Amino acid sequence: MDAPTSDRRLVTLGVMLGIFLAGIDGTVVSTVMPTVVADLGGLRLYSWVFAAYMLFAAISMPLFGRLSDIYGRKRLFYVGVAAFVLGSALAGLSRTMPQLIAFRAVQGVGAGAMFAIPYTILGVIYPPEQRGRAIGYGSAVWGISSVIGPLLGYLIVTTLGWRWVFYLSVPVGIGAVALIARSLEETTGAADPHVDYAGALALSVGVGALLLALQLFETAGTAAGALAVGGVAALVAFVRVERSARVPILPLSLFDDRVFVVTNAVGFLSSFVVFGAITYVPLFVQALRGGAGAAALAVFPISIGWSGTSFVSGRLVNRFGERALIATGTALLTLGFGAATLWTVVTPLSIIVANVFVMGVGMGALTPPLLTAIQNHLGTERMGLATSSQQFFRNLGGTIGVAVLGVALNVVLRERFASLPGVSSIGDLQRALLASDSPPDGLAAAMTEGLTAVFAVSVVVCLAAAGLVVYLPRLPGGTAAALGDDD
Repeated sequence: MDAPTSDRRLVTLGVMLGIFLAGIDGTVVSTVMPTVVADLGGLRLYSWVFAAYMLFAAISMPLFGRLSDIYGRKRLFYVGVAAFVLGSALAGLSRTMPQLIAFRAVQGVGAGAMFAIPYTILGVIYPPEQRGRAIGYGSAVWGISSVIGPLLGYLIVTTLGWRWVFYLSVPVGIGAVALIARSLEETTGAADPHVDYAGALALSVGVGALLLALQLFETAGTAAGALAVGGVAALVAFVRVERSARVPILPLSLFDDRVFVVTNAVGFLSSFVVFGAITYVPLFVQALRGGAGAAALAVFPISIGWSGTSFVSGRLVNRFGERALIATGTALLTLGFGAATLWTVVTPLSIIVANVFVMGVGMGALTPPLLTAIQNHLGTERMGLATSSQQFFRNLGGTIGVAVLGVALNVVLRERFASLPGVSSIGDLQRALLASDSPPDGLAAAMTEGLTAVFAVSVVVCLAAAGLVVYLPRLPGGTAAALGDDD
């Protein structure tokens, strides 16, 4: 189902628009949320605007991967863009915060497709020896969209109003669909059209319940405990369903495959720490310096380092092999988080910026080779499964990492919160900092103590990721030469 060579550039452009669509959402929405809250109210529901989006993206991803292998990536690309654009347009029409959260959930379903299908298309239209470069382009577009998101959000909210931030998705989505419709020829799909809906439902319920439990852990412990038990029960049911399914949505046999296990585990662990840094480093800087501008400046280098290095890493896969690049990336992540444990209240902003840039470079070094390794290993017929599994575990790692590291930060800061009126959790602290450019007295020292503890946990996670790389088979010059492919 390769696209003709003459159309490959147009397909790539359409795919990049799809990646841009999903990539820009996180940072642009974060930028305008204070304005949204001022308009709609519902400050206590602030975090659910993001949680609903990430939750539905996570649980829809495996299903999109399987469906794309059956019905073709082109059709599922249309479905994903349609859901994303519909959710965005409805979010722009929201009159209350609960409405916005519901429409962000719809948008999240579309994001589940946009996190996986564009990279699946790249894996199909490019031969194995060129996939690393193509995926590097995609990762670079993702990083660039994250960088320009805050600026674009600021410009839109100050000129047109916050609702136009969501309407922005409509023309971009239409452009992406038009390019794919014109240039991507697709003639094959899976021989067996069976879809394991029971497995998809059990996996979605299990993962969704566990993610909700993490979200509610600090504010509703009993409900969180019940959800966690239900989530574990659903995952047990998922395993049983998969054992008897004719065509399982996530074959359990893959967990005996070293390439599958190691690449997805490293993707999970690296996202665990990096998305924790993206979330909590701005909070740290804002507590130290005051003002959202300094906070935004502190996190930009992660996106810049990630996108720039992804571009380079994708081009180097065939020369150095996936294993060497993944090992380099995990080493840089360990170095970056290790150095961050030494931050103090007097650490210059320039040092913080340089430090988080190293984190971004580490993530950029390992992102393309992780995906090319599993795509080339599983081959074209299972390209959707390969790509969606990698994106699923990365998304899951980032979501769980933010929650778990937030709990660790809360534990360290609990005694400090007692001296801050109206603040009993990280969520309260985020809202307090949003409402004021003057951090409460003593907050800088408390945040330094808490965040260095978080970074210490992150170092342990990075070391675990680095240790796993040893078990990845040596694949010189990329997996194309070592493992072959169905192309």
